Amino acid sequence: MSWQKLNNFELQALRKLLYLDVSEAAEFVGKVANRTWQYWESGRSQVPKDIDYEMYGLLSQRNQLIDETLLETHEQGDVGVLKCYHTFDAFVVDYPHCTKLMWRLHQSVLAHFFAEGGEVGLEADIPVNKESYIYKWFNGLTEQQIEDAKVQEIFRRKGIVD
Repeated sequence: MSWQKLNNFELQALRKLLYLDVSEAAEFVGKVANRTWQYWESGRSQVPKDIDYEMYGLLSQRNQLIDETLLETHEQGDVGVLKCYHTFDAFVVDYPHCTKLMWRLHQSVLAHFFAEGGEVGLEADIPVNKESYIYKWFNGLTEQQIEDAKVQEIFRRKGIVD
C-alpha cells in the first residue's frame, strides 16, 4: 500500500476498517460534503494528499491501540471480555472527552480483537476496565500522553504554541 497516494479502493477499505460510514468520514475526516467523499471512493476524483495522511493517522492510532493492548495482555493471557458501546451516547459515559470519530476507532479495535484475538468476548453490560491501555488511551491517560501534555504546556507557557 502506498501512503503517498491512496486510490479509491484503498480509501474505501480503510473507511470501512475504521467503522466509518460515508457521511462520518466526510464530516470528521475530510470535512467535506458526502458527495465529495463519494467521488473519491468511486474514482471520479483523486483522493487528496491530506486525506491520505488523515486516514494513515487513524490507522496508526488503531494499530497502536491493538499493539499496546496485546503487550499489556501478553502477561495476563487472553484479552478477555471487552466493553462494547452500541451508541455514541453510551461511549461518552466512560469516555466523556471523546468524539464520534474516536468511538468508531474504538469499535474498530474491538472488532479486531473479537475477530482475530482468540478468546475475546464483547459485552455492553460490564464495567469498563479503567486499568486497561484502551481506557487510558481514550481518556488521555497513558504515560506517553501525559508526558506529551506536559511538554505542550511548557511550550504554551513559553508562547511557542497556542
